[in-house]
Formats: sequence, C-alpha cells, structure tokens
Amino acid sequence: MIKWKALLSFLLLISLIGCEPEPYTAEVGFTNGSTSGEHGVKRMVITTQSGGKASFSMGAVSGYPGAHSSGGRMDAPAYIDGYWAKGWEYPFKSYHRISAPIPDNAEAKMKTMDNYYQNLDRDYGSIQVIVDGQRVRVFYTKNCLDKLADCTPKKGADPNGWVKKSPRNLTDVVVLFDGKGESSSTPFPNTFFADLEKRKKASESE
Repeated sequence: MIKWKALLSFLLLISLIGCEPEPYTAEVGFTNGSTSGEHGVKRMVITTQSGGKASFSMGAVSGYPGAHSSGGRMDAPAYIDGYWAKGWEYPFKSYHRISAPIPDNAEAKMKTMDNYYQNLDRDYGSIQVIVDGQRVRVFYTKNCLDKLADCTPKKGADPNGWVKKSPRNLTDVVVLFDGKGESSSTPFPNTFFADLEKRKKASESE
C-alpha cells in the first residue's frame, strides 16, 4: 500500500511539473545606436533573467536606431555591463562605462508591448541599446510604423503608461532601462581604449 501511495505521489509531482508555464521569451533583433552622434561601443552586454548573455557591442555607431544584428530569442534583461567612448577616432572626447541592474519590471513592460496593438501580426521585436555620452537607454519595440502597418493600440493595453514614442517619434517603445554610467576624460584601465592610448603614446615617442 505504501508503494502505491509513493507511486501516486510521484506521478502527481510529474504532472504538476509538466503543467508549469514556459518562461517568457521574445524573438528580437539587437540594435545599438545613439541620438547624439558618433560613439565607439567596444563592450555592451545584457544579462537576462535566466542568466543568458546578449552582446550589443557594435563598434562605431551613430544615429537612431543605429547598427543592427539578427539577435535571437531571449528573456527579459536583468543587468547591463559595458564601456564605450564619445567619438569614433582617437583622441576620443570622453570615456564611459556602466555596470547596473535593469529594473525588475522589464518583463512586464515587454509583455505590455507584445500585446499593445489590435491588428499587428508580428511575433518579433527589437531590443535597442542607445548611448548618448554617459547616458544609456534600453528600449523594447515591435517596430510598428503607421505607414507600413495598422498600429492602433488595444483599448486599455497600457494601464501603467509604459509605452512611449521612440526618439524619432516614428514608433512605440517601452523603456526597460534609463541610467547614467561613469564618465572620464581618460580611458578606464583594462579596456580597449586604454590599450589604444598606450600604443598611440608609444608610437609618438619613437
């Protein structure tokens, strides 16, 4: 009798595990840009809630939305870490770095964006990392353009007021992160820019 009870308990546990909902993920492209001109982004990595890592290190960027890569499927961002410089060529105007958590409501904001439109038949979006000097923003968007699609929102789709217009006012985004990193007039140690400056100074002294 005890064995039968143990077997039934095990089967019940298996059925409960099988009924757990799949974790939230989204099919996204990766974008790295700026609304304030030329930047060199040598490292920009987002860690997701599940511990996965996505690289937005796209080198020379300028303009919004900026450089784009195919990306992939990822869950909501949880942490951002990177360094970059203002300008494209040495000597750069300024140097910046960031290491910061992304607010816990990132997943809820992404789900709001996913369910925002009445008639948009699109199952993919875009994560955009935008650098402007020391400021860093992370957007999620479905890239719905009025000229190309019906971007009418569902009634009551955004009760928290999370959906905003993109910097160019062409589409809708949710802001997953908006913060400022550290700034310096000289390169931070142990970075590409520090090594570049060493090489430049060595060549000038020869």
